[in-house]
Amino acid sequence: RPMKVLLTSLAVLSLFSSGFARSFQGQATADIPFPVSRPSLQEISPEALDKLSQRVQQLVDEDEIVGAEVLIIRNGLSILHKSYGWRDREAKVPMENGSVFCVRSMTKPFIGASVLMLIEAGKIKLDDPICRYLTAFDVDGMRSITIDHLLTHTSGLPMSAIMAMDLGDLSGIQDVAALGGKQDLEFEPGTSFNYSDQGTDTLTALIEIVSGISAAEFVQTRLLDPLGMSESATVMTADHPLRARVCAKYFGQRGNWSPFWNPEKPPLFHFFLGSQGLYSTLSDYARFTQFWLNDGRVGDQQLLSQGLVQKALTPGGYPLGSPTGLPGLRAEYGSLMQLWTAPTTPETEGEREVIAFGHTGSDGTHAWVFPEQNAMAFYFTQSRGTLSGFAVEEALGELFLGVPVVDLRHTAPPMEQYLGYYKEHDDDSYSAIVRDGDDLAIEVPGIALFPLDYIGEDQWKLRGPGIVLAFDRSETGEVLGYTRGDEYEVRFTPSSELPSVDELEALTIKAHRLDLLETAGPLRITSKIEFLTLGLKGEESSLYAWPDCFRMDAVIGKEFEHMAVSGDKVSYHSLLKPVAVIDGMLAEQIRLGHHLARLGEWRRWHPQMEVIQQLERGDRVIFLVRAGDTSAPAPTLIIEAGSGIVLGEDSIPFVEGIGRLGQHVRFSDYRDVSGMRLPFTTRAKYANRMIGTVMSTVTDFELGVELPAGIFELEE
Repeated sequence: RPMKVLLTSLAVLSLFSSGFARSFQGQATADIPFPVSRPSLQEISPEALDKLSQRVQQLVDEDEIVGAEVLIIRNGLSILHKSYGWRDREAKVPMENGSVFCVRSMTKPFIGASVLMLIEAGKIKLDDPICRYLTAFDVDGMRSITIDHLLTHTSGLPMSAIMAMDLGDLSGIQDVAALGGKQDLEFEPGTSFNYSDQGTDTLTALIEIVSGISAAEFVQTRLLDPLGMSESATVMTADHPLRARVCAKYFGQRGNWSPFWNPEKPPLFHFFLGSQGLYSTLSDYARFTQFWLNDGRVGDQQLLSQGLVQKALTPGGYPLGSPTGLPGLRAEYGSLMQLWTAPTTPETEGEREVIAFGHTGSDGTHAWVFPEQNAMAFYFTQSRGTLSGFAVEEALGELFLGVPVVDLRHTAPPMEQYLGYYKEHDDDSYSAIVRDGDDLAIEVPGIALFPLDYIGEDQWKLRGPGIVLAFDRSETGEVLGYTRGDEYEVRFTPSSELPSVDELEALTIKAHRLDLLETAGPLRITSKIEFLTLGLKGEESSLYAWPDCFRMDAVIGKEFEHMAVSGDKVSYHSLLKPVAVIDGMLAEQIRLGHHLARLGEWRRWHPQMEVIQQLERGDRVIFLVRAGDTSAPAPTLIIEAGSGIVLGEDSIPFVEGIGRLGQHVRFSDYRDVSGMRLPFTTRAKYANRMIGTVMSTVTDFELGVELPAGIFELEE
């Protein structure tokens, strides 16, 4: 009996306390849609929440990002809303709650919702061919593309037809969509997955055709207004009242951020791009994701049926293929919505359930919804190219999925113990564990450079996605290799039977004879440049003078790039950077990225070189020569055995607007130029699909060029 009284009293106290808490937290209003609550009242660990906040602050402190704003919502209540770093670093404007961000690809779910609304209204059907509405697609190869293909990125359309265009040359979204009918499809519609801005912009044009109003007006009246999203804009015009709160935009990577837009500049987009044009605040975007969490309802109004909400949140037939920091989950895609899934049971890998949904944007914006936990998380930064979202995902895994964040406070063994070359099989090209500034990193030549964080017990995790390299050692403590998932990479020392660097350098000098420039005089090469993926064309002029002078001038549409090298001095000028003598990563890349350094006397340019491997590739035997050691990332030259011809180079250059990314360069069509053997075709394939493949073809050359004074220095 006393126990029953105690239990009854506890139950009454619990009901009273929860009622008091609800009263204390207040009610959602139009102005305050997500009232503030204490984490513990929403059954969220304050320690885990604080750990997430500290991690974001660390990202700012380490210059992984310029600034950020974070909002965490549980049960419709805000348990964390905080800002970090700078909204505009150059103007010394700190980030503040309520900042306005261009959410880029986080616009896509609005287009998905709009199309589903038109389907629900009976205006269109999922299996309708798009050519029924857009005549540009009424051509061979395009007629089988359906609305559903466009919603699920399975149409075969390329990433974008406008990436390299001046949008001022286009009158609106119908022009963008029309370009799609002139593109080559990546695959037969419905047979694969290819993330496509072009596909989403085509759907944006469809909305206009079917609804009879602009897509911007449709999104405004059917979504933004009903959801109360008064701090969002489909076009950020010069006089828009939100403009003063818009974040400046940056591109680059850790420790190397450059501004490329601020609120004083003209709008990036003068018409609404459904693939990437929306501006919003975190709280406003949360209203939109709450609509999905509420199965298509806002208040007592059903804006979209539960069945079509479920359609959007159902994984398609093809994985997204991108990594994720959410532990144990796989990234997939629904209907213009990113999904994170897990097997329904350990035994049923083919059957998967959605654990989270949301979307990311290429300027650094992220939104996640965890339906089971009735939770939403938003991490917005304006640092284009950042991978910091992976770190935030790991913290969210602890917050909502109960998977603790890996402790990075372990003291790592000396990095030198891991530095070296690794391969899985004898015929594999090597990878390298290298120093990258203060970091240890794994370098996959021509593919990527991944910084590593030590997590204890000889295990290093790729910074961002939760991939772990588990190193093993011999009985004497020497590192032998590492396991990555089911794969094992063995550490190796280049064979003593390989030719020496001196031997291959002599062979290459004999093959290419760039030393003839010493007597023949400077060489100017004119080439046409084609960005095959982007559809861009331009011209490049390169000037070489013995022994260590180089200049390149390239013009592609309204873009330009000028660089000059005179010994160790490098000057540079582009649309994004004023004329200046530069140093650091970009300067070293320019100084070593030309024919004199690749085809000539290597030792003049590369103090540390090593022949790493001999491999068979088809009917060729090649040597891989690393133009550096493991103290830093370095290019790898590909040399044809016997002839000494340089066939190409694998490297990880810095690309303005993106950061560092892998690049495979291949030379072909070698011709004789006054005794020198030079490639007339250069094909550069970038690991980033947005850039794709760039072709350079020699159209003219001139030997013995007269040089004006100061030609190898750009004027400031």
